Amino acid sequence: MSRLILDENTGIDGRGIHSSETVAEWQEPGDRAGWAAEDWQPEPEVVAHAALGPWEAVLARVGRHAQLGVRRDGARPAWHGLSKSPGDMNRGMVGATLLAPHRLADVTAVTRGEEFTGVQVQGARRVQQLVVPRIVEHPPGEEMEPAEARQAVGAPAAQAPAAPLDLPEELTAELLRRLRRRPAEVVRIAVGLRVAETWELADGFQVPILYDVAPGIRQGYVVDDVTGVAHSTLQACRNHHLAGRLDWCTHCLRSTCPACPEAVRPCRLCQGAACGDCVVTEDGRCRACAALTKVGMFARAKYGVSAGGKAWHGESANVQVTVRRQGNWWTLERWDRNGRVTVQLDPGISRYLG
Repeated sequence: MSRLILDENTGIDGRGIHSSETVAEWQEPGDRAGWAAEDWQPEPEVVAHAALGPWEAVLARVGRHAQLGVRRDGARPAWHGLSKSPGDMNRGMVGATLLAPHRLADVTAVTRGEEFTGVQVQGARRVQQLVVPRIVEHPPGEEMEPAEARQAVGAPAAQAPAAPLDLPEELTAELLRRLRRRPAEVVRIAVGLRVAETWELADGFQVPILYDVAPGIRQGYVVDDVTGVAHSTLQACRNHHLAGRLDWCTHCLRSTCPACPEAVRPCRLCQGAACGDCVVTEDGRCRACAALTKVGMFARAKYGVSAGGKAWHGESANVQVTVRRQGNWWTLERWDRNGRVTVQLDPGISRYLG
């Protein structure tokens, strides 16, 4: 059997360390082989350990990059190469940086913290930002070269102790067979970002935002929980919610968003935009429509109705509504911050009029 000679009585073969009288077989390392991780980056997986007298040996690997380490009396170890894999060393560096020790990772896409453009909140200032990687496992897409991926995720360079390929071929093959009994897994990932920010609004109120940036994408977006639409620019409503689009009440001239309990909705009668505070009847009419009163005979001309017609008029602070009846022809005219709108009405409108 091929072996590595350590001294005149001791050697290493596929079974472990042996002398003329005994054999110390390869075992699980437990916590006895911490010395084996020195001078490695990333930390290797120590697959097997053996000790006999003053001698210790380990089989260590990062993926398919494998080495035999041997030391005597606690001195610095000597290393012998079993197989070389710069690609797996880089995969191991990515995995150790982003996942966990002894993990290897292939990468399809990366967005780095210094490369992305965050969302903006109009009329506010960002007072805090925390950016961390967000890992997506099993993504689609073509894999990057391992060295390119390591640089892209900002991981340091990989290194291992100098280890010449100087072992007998038969011994190398035996030791590699032992390592292959526990194959190393490579996980496929993409790297995006998770961003946590705090924005201070014009009134001093501070609003937190949490959003993700997809791998390979540089523009950050916040997805509206109600509509599902992604926005890169947000606005604050009167309740300090952040949304991509605000709805403005034409009566109180204050904004709401879909998350507000008093969100803007169409008035049941004039269809004008009115918030929940300015819809004042159970059947859904706005302040102006709720205030509709019949125009006297001598004032009808002022509201564009002839002597044979009728008119009703109502107002709020910023809205005016006039309903006209000329024979069987009903119309409604509304003035608000958006201008003037005239619509034809169904005769059933009469149930809203005094």
